[in-house]
Amino acid sequence: MRHGWKVALYALLCLIWGSTWLVIKVGYGGLGPFNVAGLRFFLAAAILAVLVPLLGARWPAGRKEWALVAWVGLTLFCADYGLIYWAEQFLDSGLTAILFATLPLITVLMAHAYLPGDRITPQRLAGTLIAFLGVAALFADHVRLDPSEAGPMLAVVGACVFAAAAGIASKRHGGALHPAALNAPAMLVGALALVGASILSGDGFAIPREISTWSAIAYLAIAGSVVTFLIYFTLLKTWSVTSMSFISVFTPAVALLLGFALLGERLTGLTALGALLILAGVALALRVPART
Repeated sequence: MRHGWKVALYALLCLIWGSTWLVIKVGYGGLGPFNVAGLRFFLAAAILAVLVPLLGARWPAGRKEWALVAWVGLTLFCADYGLIYWAEQFLDSGLTAILFATLPLITVLMAHAYLPGDRITPQRLAGTLIAFLGVAALFADHVRLDPSEAGPMLAVVGACVFAAAAGIASKRHGGALHPAALNAPAMLVGALALVGASILSGDGFAIPREISTWSAIAYLAIAGSVVTFLIYFTLLKTWSVTSMSFISVFTPAVALLLGFALLGERLTGLTALGALLILAGVALALRVPART
């Protein structure tokens, strides 16, 4: 695949995932967060299961590959998304986006310990911190901190830890698996675990009755899960896990731009400063040093 196509797909990931924060926020339909998240990944897993033979992919085989499937299902699709869905009941989408923008920093630290070719450098660390400050600037006019929300805020940071763990394990151990063959069973594992969490939390398991809730779930399942994770894990085969983690600092900017374009929300000088800091930070973190 040409580099230009990869960049275009990366931009598409930022656009789709930038739109999902608000959809998650408004798409509960009176159901519990784990219930709705479970339905999302049941639907996505079913679609991907149909695609696996159509794409000529093979299903996972052997203990190592099935262990990776279980790991991705429990860390990414259950723990990461379960914590995000739960936390967004209590937090503004802007604050959630700022907290999730810690993902590149967490990924840099974990990749340094687990991936030999993805080491921390002063340049990479500085760029990551600058990009995070850019996200904070984007929402400086919109976000308030409430000490009573410490639990949900920690949950979002915890979600970043689980997301980084899933990405790093996939980068190291999932090279032989087609993205559809990895994600279909992993999403099923995550969906089952989320339903279990919903039952244990007292929310039970129910099917939505409102068309609006089904519309949100369908968008999150098809665009926000099937399309995005096929692209994500395809790019991850050739791009570093750190590079992919920077999607989390672009998506808040996309969310603000969508609000400006579709809802007439106001952009400020801090918005422009935040966007510039994000671009500068990512460029610094991912710049390849000159070699002699």
